[in-house]
Amino acid sequence: MSKVDIKKIFGKIKEQSKPIITTGLITGVNQVGNDMKGAVSGVNQNQSPQLILGKLPTILKSGAVAAGQEMMKSIKKNRE
Repeated sequence: MSKVDIKKIFGKIKEQSKPIITTGLITGVNQVGNDMKGAVSGVNQNQSPQLILGKLPTILKSGAVAAGQEMMKSIKKNRE
């Protein structure tokens, strides 16, 4: 297999994976944004910054999980 063939294959992989990754990232960012709003709004306004920052790892993890789940849904949908 020549370098040109390999470049073509990776170009096709990049082209096909871009929408899947984009959708997943958008979902993850939306999840993080919503969770951050929830952490600092409403009843929680009187919380200390340390308490809010303590929630940050959980918020980021939930965003990463949401992004991964969305990417897996897209991959499964594309295979059908």
